[in-house]
Amino acid sequence: MSLRTSFLGLDLQSPVIVASGPASHDVNQVRSAEEQRAGAIVLKTACSDRYAEMRSWPRPRYKLLEWDKQIRGRSNAFSLYSYEQAYSGTLNDYWEFIRVCKRHTSLPVIGSIFAGPAPEWEELAGNVESNGADAIELDISSPHRPGSLAFESTFVAAIRAVAKIVKIPVLVKLAPGPDVPDQCVAAEQAGASALTLCNRLRGLDVDCDSQRPILHGSYGGIGGPWAKYYTMRHVAEAARRISVPISATGGVMTGEDAVKYILLGASTVQVLSCILVNGWESIGRINDGIRSYCEGKHVHALHELCGGALGNLTPPEEITRWSGEPIDGPRNDWKEQ
Repeated sequence: MSLRTSFLGLDLQSPVIVASGPASHDVNQVRSAEEQRAGAIVLKTACSDRYAEMRSWPRPRYKLLEWDKQIRGRSNAFSLYSYEQAYSGTLNDYWEFIRVCKRHTSLPVIGSIFAGPAPEWEELAGNVESNGADAIELDISSPHRPGSLAFESTFVAAIRAVAKIVKIPVLVKLAPGPDVPDQCVAAEQAGASALTLCNRLRGLDVDCDSQRPILHGSYGGIGGPWAKYYTMRHVAEAARRISVPISATGGVMTGEDAVKYILLGASTVQVLSCILVNGWESIGRINDGIRSYCEGKHVHALHELCGGALGNLTPPEEITRWSGEPIDGPRNDWKEQ
């Protein structure tokens, strides 16, 4: 069975997209993504000159937490804690990066940007488009973004401004949280072509011996396989309220993970942690898992799966509950020791 699918008018050989990050920072990685039959690649996020300090990265910047939890010899239970910053070159370097990627791959190339006021987003987005990117992702949700930029006052204006000046699709990447469904609606109304759900959480870990935060000494992004459960909830909630496609990201390690996201309303899935931990071959394994599932269920095209589980969600007020005491009755036979 072919995994080929259409996403925002782009022809993808697979619904598995490489997420923006350390696996999409140079053209050799783009080639690896294509060799493993990824559907597309979101390039490392470029930031405006206002945040030029984000182009310099601390060392070390990665740590795998709970690494000792192994399943069949492969790491499917862990937390990836890191302080991953923006694309390390200048903006001119980034425009050249897009052009080089387009010359060396047939995969759709999605640029990624972060900026401040709306005019900065406009300028960066215009350059992403003019240098050949097939789409653009607005990274308004990085766990490492500076300051406390508000969604309503800053990012809705940025989404609206970018959507007005570019002709390529505009993805908006949101952070997890209670406001995700409302933010999805606001982003769609502002002109987003699709939503990417969700970015990593901001976390913190401490070394008990030194009594200091690990790595760079401050907060870091935290993700991993466990993240899929809260993101699945956000995908399901959003799919019922918006009409634009969803690209789900967070904790995808297997074909089954990807299928679950699609059943809950996602059109594509984005992967990163599995590549960093288990290698580029992870993409091929995920593709094989999706294909095996579809063949077992006699599914002929991926769009047949999209949202298939949403109709089976039970509203809280309709959940079957036991009335009165528990089946075995209350336990009142305890004795003080």
